[in-house]
Amino acid sequence: MKTKLFLLIITFLSTNLILTQTVDIVVGLSRPNAMAFNGNELYISEYAANKISKIYITDTPPTTSDVLTGLNGTYGLLFIGNELYIVEHTGNKIFKIDITDATPTIAVVVTGLNGPATMALNGNELYIAEHTGNKISKIDITDNNPTAIDVVTGLQNPDGLAFKGNELYFNERSGNKISKIDITDPTPTATDVVTGLDSPIGIIFFGNELFIAEYTGNKISKIDVTDAVPTATDVVTGLNGPTSFAINNNELYVVEHLGNKISKFETPLSIDEINTQEKITLFPNPVKDKLTINTQIPLLIEFLSIDGKQILKREIQIGVHTIDLSGLKDGLYLLKADALFYNQKYGYSIYKIIKK
Repeated sequence: MKTKLFLLIITFLSTNLILTQTVDIVVGLSRPNAMAFNGNELYISEYAANKISKIYITDTPPTTSDVLTGLNGTYGLLFIGNELYIVEHTGNKIFKIDITDATPTIAVVVTGLNGPATMALNGNELYIAEHTGNKISKIDITDNNPTAIDVVTGLQNPDGLAFKGNELYFNERSGNKISKIDITDPTPTATDVVTGLDSPIGIIFFGNELFIAEYTGNKISKIDVTDAVPTATDVVTGLNGPTSFAINNNELYVVEHLGNKISKFETPLSIDEINTQEKITLFPNPVKDKLTINTQIPLLIEFLSIDGKQILKREIQIGVHTIDLSGLKDGLYLLKADALFYNQKYGYSIYKIIKK
């Protein structure tokens, strides 16, 4: 059999997210701050109740159930595989739980932070917005005892983080602006991206557009970061203290902190220009047992032997996912990743993966 080796195929698409009808998903929460998806489960940080709850978005209507209680000012949430990383804003620390455990046990990740708010993962490095400390720090999640290292200081109450390639975008709430740094710079300096906002907090990328939750402005705005001088335009107004976002099946979910609810915006999408190479990060490669996929777009992934035999096929949403490859023999494999929007494929990339 003739073997063809595809090292990397990149297809370019573009996206324009058009929000339409607002729908309440769950109400009666207790000052929610953040959320994170794991399949059809939506985990919610309820700040005033000091707990993490969850809903199944397929339920009609969804009802909350407690996951963890007795916490200390919960804020940001981030899934890395089956592990849910949780920020304790008032407790000045980050811990994690394995959600596959029937009774999850808290494992402390890092302490000694200064009013941490949210997190973003790049490779093995977890970046942390320290709101009260006016800085962004990072840790290596593979370390047994991670120590936070300052990345950039002298900020004005950063909350939200979002990566686009090597550039880390973040809000400065009291500065009423969005800034960015290049994380490859050994001494990064924050540069303004857009100013004149109204207490921005949460941010999320969709294609080249950065969506911004303006807390005091009670609205969502957006900018195109490829513009020479990005200008914020309103997307939806009349919200009640929006703080953060999540995307699932191409629908934008929003935390309304003062409204004590999660709402959703039914889109749909029109597709034109996503660089899939910028949107997908795979590590480690070579891999011994677990491959981590960090994606900013929904994907259909297929793991293939070098002769094209399918080993695994799975749909994954935006976020960080872990694929267990420990049962495979050492050698060369292929990972095909299709950009997936409303069950339609829009181009793909194929990556060479080395199992050793």
